[in-house]
Amino acid sequence: MTTMPGSEVARRAGDAHTVVSDGLIQRLRPSDLAALPPVPVSTLEQVEVAVVRARIAHEEWRAKPFDDRVRVLRRLARGMLERRAELLALLHDEIGKNEVEGLFSEAIGPLDALEAWVRIVRGARRTRVRLNPLGFPWKKAWHELVPRGVVGILAAWNYPFGGLFRSLWPALLTGNGVVLKPSEYSPLSGAWFAEQLAAGLPPGLVGVVQGDGTVGRALVEAGIDACAFTGSPATGEQVRMQCARLGIPCSAEMGGKDAAIVLADCDLERTAAGLTNWALHNAGQSCGALEIVYAERSIADALVRRLAETWTRLRACPGDAGDSDVGPLANRRQLAVVEQHVQDAVERGATVVCGGSRTGRGLYYRPTLLDHCTPDMRVVRDETFGPVLAIVRVDSGEEAVAHVNRARYGLGASIWTAHTTRARRLAQQLDVGVVNVNNHSITGALPAMPWSGTRATGYGVANSAWALLTFARPRAVFEDRATDPEPFWMPFDRQLARLGHLLAEVQAGRLRGAWRLPALLRRRVLVLRESWAPSTPPGLPGRPSGVSPAASPTTSS
Repeated sequence: MTTMPGSEVARRAGDAHTVVSDGLIQRLRPSDLAALPPVPVSTLEQVEVAVVRARIAHEEWRAKPFDDRVRVLRRLARGMLERRAELLALLHDEIGKNEVEGLFSEAIGPLDALEAWVRIVRGARRTRVRLNPLGFPWKKAWHELVPRGVVGILAAWNYPFGGLFRSLWPALLTGNGVVLKPSEYSPLSGAWFAEQLAAGLPPGLVGVVQGDGTVGRALVEAGIDACAFTGSPATGEQVRMQCARLGIPCSAEMGGKDAAIVLADCDLERTAAGLTNWALHNAGQSCGALEIVYAERSIADALVRRLAETWTRLRACPGDAGDSDVGPLANRRQLAVVEQHVQDAVERGATVVCGGSRTGRGLYYRPTLLDHCTPDMRVVRDETFGPVLAIVRVDSGEEAVAHVNRARYGLGASIWTAHTTRARRLAQQLDVGVVNVNNHSITGALPAMPWSGTRATGYGVANSAWALLTFARPRAVFEDRATDPEPFWMPFDRQLARLGHLLAEVQAGRLRGAWRLPALLRRRVLVLRESWAPSTPPGLPGRPSGVSPAASPTTSS
């Protein structure tokens, strides 16, 4: 395959280094802007075929016992660990991740995440409902998970492999087929996951389609039964509306603007280290990245000095294992957003403590610390998604909470303090989906913990049993082994009315007539037995006409 020179790809890409043109995804390597081989875009027919094949394979897969599914997926996850070097090379080429970050945020996670999801799904597959044996004699009830069928996954580019643990593992464990559309910015990293799975799963169970939003919309329209989306609020809103029109369950995670509340009594050294990690992890390109610090005034100067001392020594450059700290922005479009936010902050009075410019190599941008920021700045209002941290000085933790709760996004927040009692009190006031105390975003790597938000972040839930309703629906089953009709079944009579009133009185705490309940229930059952007893065919001996049920031997006995 012939590839275009890097300059030509860059020219056609414009502000976004990856574009779809002439049926191909044109790509550049973020670390040095070298051209990468283009990736063909899936046709509408290929999208439809992928969904049909996944549906056919899903019938075979769902029929397998749960433990058999687990054994297959475990073997495949171990294979991914053994072939992690292939994945790390793809992550570097497409997103710019250095080896250490690629390992710890993605490559070493598939088996551990699978085992956690096995525990979650196993515990939720079938749940027995406790019934009062007096009120429900000879009866059992339970609810169970039923796979949706085919799940469409519209993935983000920032964690093109590790981000799929939250959707592919629960979708497959619950018995679904899957069609994945990786981001056009990381088409091969996401596809690698599906290719490793295909080696041991029924043909077509996990399909991949490639392209931009046009292909994503086609996938939703192609007959899928559920959709898991991760991406921007604008695109996520379109996907949610499309799924609502089609009656498709949709989990949409649509960004964040996470804040840290730093109180004066915090451990300054550990706090500075934690803020650095969670602000610059993945070059800040994470929905749960720290983008704002609300620092109490009495500690703000010391905190900024401590951060600046470290940030000026961090390496934002290409390098071998361990030779680079901060990776590049993944694409030109994201670099442009970062530069616009920093410029806007400076124009509105923010102080650039360190960074604030490109390094001159690839799409690298220096770790940038902005002090004296205010709520009117874009770097405080909007999602930056880059290696930039804005410092906002506040008088109290309560003022910081008010700022967080007024924000556009509501994914996560953290509180840094030596007093956990105060932290818990402030946490109760935060209107966000995830709260950490003296850490940040770590729960995103814990499948047992729900990852969700409020406001523009969306109402989707990733991770935990709360997320399973995207991939499976509940089916209630009630099993009755009684031989007599239920007392409240037809035909009705005055005796049943008396029984109903007496039950209401007993529930209200008036027990004076409770002693009559057993006799009323027995008489009601006898009446129903007689009412539903087989009638005598014509010409055979039977009850003389005109004899009432009450006078029959059965009733009188």
